[in-house]
Amino acid sequence: MGNLRRKLTIAALAVASATGVLAAPATASAATANVQIQICNDNGSALKFFLVGYNDQGDWVNSRFWDVPANGCTTAWNYWWQTNSSVELHYVRPPAGWTWHQVYVPKSKNGRTFTYHQG
Repeated sequence: MGNLRRKLTIAALAVASATGVLAAPATASAATANVQIQICNDNGSALKFFLVGYNDQGDWVNSRFWDVPANGCTTAWNYWWQTNSSVELHYVRPPAGWTWHQVYVPKSKNGRTFTYHQG
């Protein structure tokens, strides 16, 4: 009886695996619920920034540092942030010190990049 039960269990696991019942749930697509953030510097002085907020996995994280040239834009590539949420934008323009403020990231219209202008 134990041998038959083992064979039935193995068969059931094989069928479940083949139909995807045991597959790990996929994360939300970055193109639908999460975006990369582009910071545009509307000022004649360069700035350096990093972002802090909830990423596409639901974890509270910070990005690496990014440089934005005067009157230019930089995308924080490979960092995906939750939409309909806020992130902290930390930035500095030498010789001034670091400052930060919250930036609301709305649901995405294009599904890839949210652009924020910092004056």
